[in-house]
Amino acid sequence: MGPRPPTWASQTELIRRLDAEWRVLAGSRLLRDRLRSWAADDERLAFEDGDQLVAAAQRLDAASWAERDQVLSALLERALDDALARRVALQVVLPGVKTLINGIRGWDVEERAARVVATALDVISWCATEPAGTPPSFRIYTNTKRRVLRSAVRARSEPVVFVDDFSRLEADDDRAEGKPEAQQIDELVEWVRQRARVRDDAARLVVMTRVAGVTVDELAVAQEIDPQTLRRRRLRTERRVRQSMALAR
Repeated sequence: MGPRPPTWASQTELIRRLDAEWRVLAGSRLLRDRLRSWAADDERLAFEDGDQLVAAAQRLDAASWAERDQVLSALLERALDDALARRVALQVVLPGVKTLINGIRGWDVEERAARVVATALDVISWCATEPAGTPPSFRIYTNTKRRVLRSAVRARSEPVVFVDDFSRLEADDDRAEGKPEAQQIDELVEWVRQRARVRDDAARLVVMTRVAGVTVDELAVAQEIDPQTLRRRRLRTERRVRQSMALAR
């Protein structure tokens, strides 16, 4: 097999700029001097340059999340008041940021990248103040994902969904017959709306949670609604669709 083709996220102008910026920053005197200063107070940050730090923070052979995330935890303790610490922390979690950019469907890809990166940086700035118990890399990922989806639902400008893995993205693309994702979602919503004779938001709830990969809990958080309310609404809508199809036979 040949090399995996580049992801959408890696092809965005913003991600290319961040990667180019890091190539300069990683070995710069600015960062090396700051690392020495940090290491004097915290041995978890005792690295020669930025690439060494990121490699340690992204270790796949770590015995536990706690071991792997100790470098990120040390960065986050400085992130509230130190822009350079925030930038280094962003580089540590950049693989997860790219996954979010690829997994969110809706918006132009450049706008998705801008929204996800800006949200991730904001989350990084206050993540250390959250109660301990979950790994910081996981908290950054889930908080960023939740906030981006919430802003999308509130805007309601176009359907925005999250798909959890690349295999599903590729399978969806194979079935799409060249249609934009938003168009596919809208067509399904219209189909449900006509069959069940319900409002657009009820039809969209069914499509988003049954087809597009968004969970009821995620939508509940985004819309600030009790998830059981959404589940009951979805059940009523699906029952009406089944009744309509039974009558049509």
